[in-house]
Amino acid sequence: MFSLVLSILLLVDRALVPSFALIYAGGNPNPPDLPVEIQLISPPPGAFYIQDLWRIHLNNTSTELFDVYIYTTVERNGFGLVMEATTASFLLPPGLLSLGTVDLSPISTVFYDDNVQTSLEFLGSFPDGVYTFSIYVMEVGGGIIGQGGYTQESQNFSSPSLQYPMNSDEIVDPLPIFTWYPVIPSGYVEYKFKIVEVLSGQSPEQAIHSNPSWFVSENISSEEFVYPISAKAFEVGSNYAWQVQSFYEGSQVGESEVWMFSYTGTEVSSDAGTGIWCFETGGRVSCSPAIAPDGSIIIGGIDGFVYSINPSGKELWRCSAGGPVYSLALNSAGTIFASGDFGMCSIDPSGFLLWRNNETGPLVAGSLILSNGRLYVGSIEGVFYSIDSNTGVILDSFETDDSIVLPAVCDENGNLYFASDNHKLYSLTDDSCLTENWSFKVDDEFVGGPVLYNNQIFAAAGKEVFCFSLHGEQIWKAVVPSQVYSGPVITAGGTLYVGSGSGNIYTIETLTGHNTGVIPAGAVVTSTPAFTVTGSLYVGCDDGFLYCFAPSGFLEWEFETDATISSSPVIGIDGTVYFGSDDFCVYAVSGAGSGAMVEGWPQYGLNSSKNGSFLERVGQE
Repeated sequence: MFSLVLSILLLVDRALVPSFALIYAGGNPNPPDLPVEIQLISPPPGAFYIQDLWRIHLNNTSTELFDVYIYTTVERNGFGLVMEATTASFLLPPGLLSLGTVDLSPISTVFYDDNVQTSLEFLGSFPDGVYTFSIYVMEVGGGIIGQGGYTQESQNFSSPSLQYPMNSDEIVDPLPIFTWYPVIPSGYVEYKFKIVEVLSGQSPEQAIHSNPSWFVSENISSEEFVYPISAKAFEVGSNYAWQVQSFYEGSQVGESEVWMFSYTGTEVSSDAGTGIWCFETGGRVSCSPAIAPDGSIIIGGIDGFVYSINPSGKELWRCSAGGPVYSLALNSAGTIFASGDFGMCSIDPSGFLLWRNNETGPLVAGSLILSNGRLYVGSIEGVFYSIDSNTGVILDSFETDDSIVLPAVCDENGNLYFASDNHKLYSLTDDSCLTENWSFKVDDEFVGGPVLYNNQIFAAAGKEVFCFSLHGEQIWKAVVPSQVYSGPVITAGGTLYVGSGSGNIYTIETLTGHNTGVIPAGAVVTSTPAFTVTGSLYVGCDDGFLYCFAPSGFLEWEFETDATISSSPVIGIDGTVYFGSDDFCVYAVSGAGSGAMVEGWPQYGLNSSKNGSFLERVGQE
């Protein structure tokens, strides 16, 4: 009621304005027989700002001089009238007059929607929605002498935020990968990527706005860009500034900060790829290591032991699991859950056996551990178990008709996903018991995944890589030239990588399923790759080598062991790479000095704890 009274007071000494606006959209927004034509300047697609409301041309087709003001109403689809505004009066001579906010001030505004008012006051833009704007030219002391209107969608996007190279980084790779965090909402925008040289005495911001472009690429659909081999080469000792702009339907809707990097040449650090230590066990080590909260490296061996090794390579403790260990995972407290021929066991961070459960039968898959005290694991007997992580007691089970050898994952809503050798991908919930949401059958056995990215599920079967919605619909299927041997991993920018039996690592765009490239490893890829935050890729092969590839796909270095590497590498916070080999040893190798990539699905098991749960990631943020 107060708003209505205030609105009336604002119009004292002025003609009565209409309570409902007739909107003229399309070719002629002006009704006939009115002397003033309103020529609207519709803003570009994207966020609609308050100043856009007052960018108009008035054409006085008469020979009279009018004393006028503008009255505007704003309606939001689904909400009704959300705002009305009245400008100051001004003289309108015959002919065309262009107006803006300054010309029409002071402008009196009445709001009928708190969200609209808050958004305009603090952000300057209307909240997301579709708005109808009705504009009236009112003669002071008279009536309507011109009217028009239009409908406009407001879609607010956050600005892109740069990720790598970090500001002031030194770059050695001649073809580095540039990454940035996506705008929100994602999936609607394209990016423009720009690099300029920073000259002596310039700040990066001055350089980006005044210097000629060193390199520009437009219409980029993902949040990563590999500097192309055809582009102008960086010069050793020079500094460069870079920035990313976002575009919606061809109009710019945001831009990132400006960062700078230095190009120092192509030499790889003399330490990179150098062995730091080798820890010998009593059997093959196919299990992927995990890193405990205290920085120690946890590994299981075919010899039946779980080991804890400090970053210097010294054994802290070993615990008998009861049989060969194939996989393990840690919870946030550092408690270890190991899977193997013996079933499953739990070990506390000091190496004390908490419990062992033989009822599951042999287990190959790693466990998924949630903070609600439950863990989930599939068995080679085809049963998916819910287990009390504190006691080892089986709480519930769900039967398939074939082996489960790949670990399960969990999304942000608590839904569980796993694959069975019966060619099916399953989704379950566990409110009080395990209940199937859906299943999807493919032609071959699943050999990698599932993994999660951008609210979608990715898995590999045979020579095919699949993308599913969280509701079980197939979004796309990509076919690669040879059998997939490794689990898929996904970079922060949304590129998926799978290793194959042909010795190649194939890259696929997660948005479309298009094959985008290949990295020739030269030997059968027998472990799941891992990514550093700078985009370097580590992968083990059956020729006994651990390979490190630059983001551009060039081989940076290699490290040789004496047997096949089927243990997927894990990356320490200081960049050290840890992995096992069939030569009975666990290795620590000097990396490039950067830790594991955080976003995307950058390594086996998602994180260094080998626990593929987005629910846990959300809880830690």
